[in-house]
Amino acid sequence: MMYCIKCGEQISLNNNYIRDFRFCTRCGEENAERLKYRRETLKSLQAMNLESKIAQTRYLIKQSVQEFGLDHVYISYSGGKDSTVLSDIAKQLYPNILHIFANTTNEFPETIRHIKWENEVNKTNIITVTPHGSHNELWTFKRVVDTYGYPMFSKRVSNAIRTYQHALSERTKQNSIDYIQRNFKKYYSYIDLNISDKCCDKLKKEPIRKTAKKLGMQCAIIGILASESYQRKKDWLDYGCNVFYKRKDNQSRPLSFWTNDDIIEYIRKYNVRIPDLYSIGYSRTGCMYCGFGVHLESLPNRFQQLAKTHPVQYEYLAKNFGNFLNKCGIPI
Repeated sequence: MMYCIKCGEQISLNNNYIRDFRFCTRCGEENAERLKYRRETLKSLQAMNLESKIAQTRYLIKQSVQEFGLDHVYISYSGGKDSTVLSDIAKQLYPNILHIFANTTNEFPETIRHIKWENEVNKTNIITVTPHGSHNELWTFKRVVDTYGYPMFSKRVSNAIRTYQHALSERTKQNSIDYIQRNFKKYYSYIDLNISDKCCDKLKKEPIRKTAKKLGMQCAIIGILASESYQRKKDWLDYGCNVFYKRKDNQSRPLSFWTNDDIIEYIRKYNVRIPDLYSIGYSRTGCMYCGFGVHLESLPNRFQQLAKTHPVQYEYLAKNFGNFLNKCGIPI
């Protein structure tokens, strides 16, 4: 027995919305219209020129500071080009705004050097946090993989596989199988491999949240783009840029409507320093061994590129995770 997630009405064969089984017919049609309008709005925002986008981003940052106070907001800083552009704009408004960087133990050396430069030379107010457990034990990428599983394919696929593997009843397990077959059929053959979406939570999100809570922070300002992934676009369609008092964590995402071309244009126009990693052919920083999206990359993929640019780190990858990646059909 199912009920509409919006109005609570029981869903039957006569009133189910075929395109989204979570809704009754009426609510499903209303939601489809809402999403259509939101997609058109996002498209219009993404079509704005750079200076208009900068102005809107500044307004969104100011809005979060006005709502929570400068002492209660922080920039969740990754050291990549997107968060560096966000930092550059935010510091024009609030030069000493707090940045929190999570050293996941899986960072490129160039990212660590950039963080050091930001802190020591550019005088950016940065706190670096590391992932530790309840007994102050260090969590490394390998420990997370051994404990929970490898981040592979996408967060949605990895989450679906983890849900299946940890199902507490046969009914839940079958529901998970049905979900995977319906949404990620081509990944069904991998459901018994050591795959999970917990890595980012353990190594990045939890350490930042713990530190933010300890410091009395109430809102994170995050440099993510809606164009980066299906999930981020869906999140913007549902909530927009500034998401206050609607979920567990308050977030400002003032670059959501930017595109990658906008980021590059801003960096060039305003001579913003970014990690040297981009100058040697990488289009992203992130965690060195992350498997999200690697199956979609043309060859040489990120791991094969790592072999050329960072041979020591590549040897660690091949030794510890090479067999697993081969089982997933990922050439390294």
